[in-house]
This record gives sequence, C-alpha cells and structure tokens, in this order.
Amino acid sequence: MALDPSPRYRRDIDGLRAIAVTAVVLFHAGLYPLKSGFTGVDIFFVISGFLIGGIVYRDVGAGRFRFDAFYARRAARILPALMAVIASVTILGIVLASPQDYRQIAIGAIAALSGWSNILFWRQVNYFSPDAHLDPFLMTWSLGVEEQFYLLFPFLLLALRRLPRPVVLGAIGALCLGSFMLAVIGMGHWPTAVFYLLPTRAWELGAGTFLAIARAGATAPLPARPANILGFTGIGLVGLSVCLFNEHTPFPGLAALLPVGGTLALLLAERSIVNRLILSARPFVGVGLVSYSWYLWHWPLMAFTWLCMAQPARPVQLVVVAFVSLGLAVLSWRYIEQPFRHVRLPSRTVLLRYGSATALCGVALAAIYMSQGFPARFNPALAKTQASLTAGRGGSCLANYGDARPNTSFACVHDTGRLQIALLGDSHAAALAPALSRIAREGGYDFVQFTKSSCPPLLGATRLMPQHPGHAATCALYNERAISLVAHNPEVQLVVLTGYWSAPYETDASDDAYVDPTHPVDDGVVAGVARMQAALVRTETILTHAGKKVIVLGDVPHFRLDPAREAVTAFMPVRAWIEHRLDPGPARAGGIAPLPWVIPPAPAIENAVHAAATTIGGITYASLYDRFCTPQGCRFSRESASLYVDSQHLSGAGGEFALNGLIDVAPSTMADK
Repeated sequence: MALDPSPRYRRDIDGLRAIAVTAVVLFHAGLYPLKSGFTGVDIFFVISGFLIGGIVYRDVGAGRFRFDAFYARRAARILPALMAVIASVTILGIVLASPQDYRQIAIGAIAALSGWSNILFWRQVNYFSPDAHLDPFLMTWSLGVEEQFYLLFPFLLLALRRLPRPVVLGAIGALCLGSFMLAVIGMGHWPTAVFYLLPTRAWELGAGTFLAIARAGATAPLPARPANILGFTGIGLVGLSVCLFNEHTPFPGLAALLPVGGTLALLLAERSIVNRLILSARPFVGVGLVSYSWYLWHWPLMAFTWLCMAQPARPVQLVVVAFVSLGLAVLSWRYIEQPFRHVRLPSRTVLLRYGSATALCGVALAAIYMSQGFPARFNPALAKTQASLTAGRGGSCLANYGDARPNTSFACVHDTGRLQIALLGDSHAAALAPALSRIAREGGYDFVQFTKSSCPPLLGATRLMPQHPGHAATCALYNERAISLVAHNPEVQLVVLTGYWSAPYETDASDDAYVDPTHPVDDGVVAGVARMQAALVRTETILTHAGKKVIVLGDVPHFRLDPAREAVTAFMPVRAWIEHRLDPGPARAGGIAPLPWVIPPAPAIENAVHAAATTIGGITYASLYDRFCTPQGCRFSRESASLYVDSQHLSGAGGEFALNGLIDVAPSTMADK
C-alpha cells in the first residue's frame, strides 16, 4: 500500500461539519427551507469515512495498526459526551418520562452505548410504534452505523494490505457500488431497513474512504481552477440536498447521491474559494468543532419539549431549544470531549476504563428497563391509563404493509357456530374492533375482523403510497380476498365498512392518491375521489347482493394535539406544569378541542362516502365526526379517559363512545349453524 503523508488539520472540514449539523438541527426544528436537512447525516458519513478510513489505511500500510489503540481512540472520542447526555436524559426522565417512556429511554440508552441503535429502531418501527420524535436517543442510530462499519472495516484493509493501491481501490469501489445498488433496489421492498442498517449505508462511509485512499499518493492539493469548479459544484449540491427533498423522498437511494457527491467534491477541493473563505471562516469552524456534542444534545432536548406539549411545538420554540443545546454543546466540548480525548494512557487501560463505565451504566439502565420504568414514581392510575392506551394500538388482526392475506385465525374470525358481524377497513376501522366485538357478543353474534393498515375497504380502487412501494397492489389484493370471504360466508349478517377515507388527501400525505389497481397512476384529486366513490358503491353492491346488511361509517376527527399524551400528562405534575407554560391551551380544553385544533375530514371525501352509501338502497350511513364534534369543538377525552391512542386513532374508550347507541343489533336467535 502507498502511504498517505502525515494527517493535516483542515479547517474547511470542520466548516463542512458545521453545515451538516446545522442542517440536521434546523430541520428538526421545523424550519421550512431545510426540508431535507436530514441529509446532514450523509455528509457526516462521508467525512467520517474520509478521515477515519484514511487513518486506518495509513496505519495498516505502515504496519502499525493495532485494534486496541484504534478502539481506544474511538471510545475516547464517542463515549464521554454520549455518557453525559445519557446521564442527563435519565435524570430528566425521572420527572418528565412516563413509565413506558422511561423504559424506552433505558433500552435506547443501552443500544446507544453498545452501538446497535440503528438495529433497535429498525426493529421497533411499525404502524403503531410510538412517535419517533419522542425518543431522546433516536438520533444515535447514525452512531450505530458508524461503529458497526469500523468494527468490520479494519479487517477488510488488513486482508488487502499486501495488494497495490489500485486493487484496494477496486475492491472498495466494488463494495460501495454493491451497497449503493442494494439501497436503490431495497427502497422498493424494505425502506426502513435501507434507512437504518449498515449494508445499505456502508457505501456513504466507503465513498469517503475511497477518496482518502485515492488521494493517498497526492503530494499537493488540486490546482486553483479545478478546485474552484469542484468547490462551487460541491457547495451547490450540498445546498440542494438539504432543501430539495422531504420525508417522503425514497432515501437513501438515488437521492443520496446529492449530499454524498457534494461532500466528496468539497473534500477534494481543499484550495477552492469556497473551502478557504467560507468553510474555513471562524464561525463555521467553531460550530464544526462542537458538532458532535451539538448533534447529541439537540435531539433529547427537542424530544422532551415535544413530550411536554400536547400540540406540535412551533418552530420558534424549537429554534430556542436548538440554541440552548448549542450552548450545552460548547460546554460539553470544552469540559468533557477535550479533556477525555487527550488523556494519555495505555490503550488497554483506556478500554478497560470505558468498558467498566459502560457496564455500570448498562446495569443501571437495565434496572430501569426491568422495573417497567419505575411506575411507583407516579399515581398508579397512570400505569392503568398507559396499559389501556397500549392495548388499543394495532393487534394481530391489523395486517401490516406487505401483508396481502387476511388473518383467518380464531382471534380474527371468532367462529363458535353463531351468526356473525364483520368489520372491514383500515387501522381506523381496527380501532373500533373492541367496541364492535362487544356489541356482537352481547347480541349473541360472533365477530369477524379483516383490517389492513392504510387500506380502506374498496373494490376497484386502492391507495397509492409512494413511501410504501407495492402497497397499492397488496391493498387491492387484500380487499379482494377479505370482501370475498365475507360475501361468500352465509353466517355473516352485518358488515361494517369504515376507514380513514380522506387520508390520501391530507396535507401530510405527500403524493398519496386513490388509483386504479390495474393502472396505479395518480390522475388528480377529482378523479381519485370519484374513483373511491365508485369503488365503495361496488363494494356495497357485492355485499348487499350477497344478502348482507351494510353500515358505512364516516371518519372520526383528526386532532392537532395528542389526546393520549394529554391523558398521561394529567398524572405527571412537573410535565403538566411545563406544558402549561409552553402551551396553556390544552390544559384549559376540558377534553374538548376548539375547531382550530381539529383537522376535519375533507368535505369532498366525506360527501363522496355519504353519496356512495345512499346510492343504493339498504345501506345505513353515520358520520362519526358528528358523534365527537359540535360547532364549539370536538371531544378527545371523557371523564379523564382519553378517547384516542394518538391524534387520529380511537382508544377502546373512544370506540365505545363512537358506537354507543349507533349500532343496535337484535339478539341472534340462531345459536348454531
């Protein structure tokens, strides 16, 4: 291997770090221009590969690479500030985190310390997982990717150490290309895994490493003209990457080429005007020096701010939190990062000390986790409230994305030889299942539930969701099977159809739409609504011709606050006190939200559902929105019980409230088939 010259400190790289961390922090604060500030993480990955990968290559080539020295340096760089943040979050959590929140904090901290946060959050993501932004350690997923990369990467370079540099570059380039192609292909099948896991992120770190090795034999930076071309191109690509995309953009697929390519260009353009006059300017360098601590501190503070507010925090509030976290980052860099990073001790001693400290932290965090989050801190009623809310989230009878076959197990098709009532729809329908099951049972009926996430019960239309490729086809196939099962089952007497009808056209739905299953292309809102109405009529017609009585329910109100969080906060004095100062409105709501806090169903959709239900005879229609709302506001809690498990899905109590007196079935006189 050809050896790199001794590493030089480059101010412009710290300036590039400043851009990356500022993009991430302000994106999390909700500043509109930075719609894709999350690409700052990709910039960090490339910089990390360029610097650390280059160091490993140089040390391996010189025959002086030692695993204990390398991992001791990594521990001294990563762990002190991380442990300080974990300790602070754990202390704050005593008064601000509910037992469930505190348990999640504990497992998140353990994952962060042991370098598998990305795997934890990949495994935890599902339709009803708690809001990701409420987890103080979510952003440590990127640390997990890095640590897993550096656990494996030295072995690769050691295996290639006797080969010439072009061969090493070819091997790393091939691996990067394979990782990139896996990411591009995987976005259509496993988008969450692609985002969080190393195999589809390794190409970004590998790209930085490739550049470091390619420049290993260079004795001087690029000349001024090509450097300037690369510098302006690079800063342009980086600027576009933090503004051009949004949370619905498939990422990190082809879109990730922008931040990665821009970062590589800037790393190569050391002598450019951009690098010398902008990135090397004192403010940029100063922020870059504290970027790691700022990255660590900003997210927990924002997470606790969100946790203490029923309504979404306003950008101005989160920008204040961002500046507070920047102040903490400066203190953390000065009094934690720097002293621990420059301690001169034998590598094995450093590893032993950090290993011991990590183990002690792990024991304390495991105690929190095993104790279910120390529920004795609060009124016992809080644990019961959270348990009831958890029970209302999902369940085995709610098919997830990718599932095209209805669950016909006894849990979902309760068949004891009596007549049956069936529920068809999406997750909003599934939220009604406990209440409808009780109504069926008390009337002497068995209960059938066929529900699928983001899949309203339609024949001839399906929901297109670009962020879930393939969902339109699986939703259509699921409905064909579920509706056929119900229509051809002579024991089913009553069918309830409901769902989040207006979901594709909500403001946060991006490019969702109702489309033709045989030609899933969005041809506009008007055509989509008409297609949904015709498909609902077709579904009703098939069921009524099969001799079923059909009830169609309009959707429930969608709140701009989180009723479930309000129900939990009511039992937590400190959190309630903070909420009252940050956002006093919900505390005065008395369980009824004024209409500005409510997102009503889109009128065009609501009218279409109502029209579809009255087009053919024998269909009963009811608006659930009208069950909750008056001109004064919409009810979200009743007698201290939350009617919702989040801002849009009903709880068990909410289902009872919605259906009370609405579906009155005559007792079944047929005990046996």
